Amino acid sequence: MVCIDTGKIVDLIPSRDYFDVKQWLIKYPNINLVSHDGSITYRNAIVDAYPYAKQVNDRFHLLKNLTDYTKEYLKKSMGLRIKIITDDAKVSSTDSQASPPRNYDIPPANKNRMLTLEEKYKHMLCLIELGYSKTTICKSLNMDIRAYNKLMSANKNELANLLTAPSLLNHEEKVAAKIARVSEVRNLKSQGVSLRGITRITGLNFQTVRKYIDDNFNPVHASYGKKKHGILTPFITEIDGLLSQGIMGSIVESKIREAGYTGSSSNLRKYLSDWKRMKKQNHLGTNGQDSFEIIERKNLFKLLYNKSDRAASGKPKGSKVIPSEQLSKVFKQYPCFQKIHDLIWDFRRLLNSKNADFLQPWLDRAKSLNIREINSFTEGITRDLDAVKNAIVLPYSNGLAEGKINKLKVIKRIMYGRCSFEMLRAKVLQLENF
Repeated sequence: MVCIDTGKIVDLIPSRDYFDVKQWLIKYPNINLVSHDGSITYRNAIVDAYPYAKQVNDRFHLLKNLTDYTKEYLKKSMGLRIKIITDDAKVSSTDSQASPPRNYDIPPANKNRMLTLEEKYKHMLCLIELGYSKTTICKSLNMDIRAYNKLMSANKNELANLLTAPSLLNHEEKVAAKIARVSEVRNLKSQGVSLRGITRITGLNFQTVRKYIDDNFNPVHASYGKKKHGILTPFITEIDGLLSQGIMGSIVESKIREAGYTGSSSNLRKYLSDWKRMKKQNHLGTNGQDSFEIIERKNLFKLLYNKSDRAASGKPKGSKVIPSEQLSKVFKQYPCFQKIHDLIWDFRRLLNSKNADFLQPWLDRAKSLNIREINSFTEGITRDLDAVKNAIVLPYSNGLAEGKINKLKVIKRIMYGRCSFEMLRAKVLQLENF
């Protein structure tokens, strides 16, 4: 417990269980206001220990819980990369402005070096129809003659495998296997088998079975396509700039090795392949389809914390803030994200309004979305409605205690978990004097 007047820890509780919390609270009968993190166990213990005391639900924990719930829903509704349609003029303008971080004395390479193998194959077929020779086609497309022969001699299935990256094939196989597993679980559910029964039949974990029967379940793994920090990361900007000029891979490798890259060539080749694939997704294809831009889902999630009007004047240098024009397109293509984005920011404004009368309309609006994760959050608020209203009206929060909790955890880690709770309590209270 932290004293409001002095800000010092005056005592520690040995457990989070209802009975222990209640017995500990009874030792301080003069308390008439308690701030807590929304735990229903704490609420019940406080009600029984202090029937007339006011409870205040911590505003930080309310916002954190709401944001966590909504992110779980969005992860099932949106992929790791969000594809939005863009204008052809904007794409060409973006391409013309692309430039490397440094100036290199390298002759510009043929623009066809930036094409993926699939795009080169389509160009190759067009050139064959126009009557060009094999040598001319290979030179024009920067293609090895052995690759040309391999593509021309391949049947339909072999061609599909050649034009698809091995990692993508592996991913598709895993997704297909998971979809089959999900179908099996849902068939058993439709036959009236209980979740426990499905667990016994399939051998799956109970929580996995619950996820599989959810209509919003996404068979694609949440980490798919996510780039991890590695030995190549410090050189990414430099590589992207060189590739945007159409510089061939061997020259790119020599340049970054001069800059200090010590990794393998295969690691770089994989990045070049992924870059070309993303380039194809982001820009107008050779078959005249719509052009696209890719937005990382994690950057959209940041808008749940950062004000969207920061992007009103465009994307600041070095920032991940999404320009307002792109954000409008995301809202148009994903209305569910706009509803959740607005819901969270309206809840922030509600907490700052100091008017608890706005809470019930907000709850009705949140329930009308009929999203399981948001319903869980609203049910938690309803169970502790008075404490949430007090959080809106009163200035109190857990802020004072959270700083002390950090200090307590530092002391606990220094002890390496080797000492008893009594030793921890004695050290914490003793250090409060310094």
